[in-house]
Amino acid sequence: MEKQHKNTVKSLIAKNGYWTGFLVANKVNPVHVKGCWHLGFRVTVSSIEELDKAINQFAYYNCNRELGNRVSFYKK
Repeated sequence: MEKQHKNTVKSLIAKNGYWTGFLVANKVNPVHVKGCWHLGFRVTVSSIEELDKAINQFAYYNCNRELGNRVSFYKK
C-alpha cells in the first residue's frame, strides 16, 4: 500500500480521468486497510467533486478519535 496526498490524487484524476484507491482514517495502520479488519473504503472517482463527496461521506461515518479525524489516501 502506498500513501498518497490529496493533491496527488486530484492531479491523477485530472490526468487520467479517474482514481482508484482506498479512503482510510489517518490513524489506521496500512496493514489493516485490506487485512483482516478491512478498515479501508475502496473507491473509484472520476471527478474532483465526486472525490470531495466521497471524502465527506467517509469522514462523517468512519472518522472518530480512535481511528483518526482526517482522511488518508492509499493506492494498491
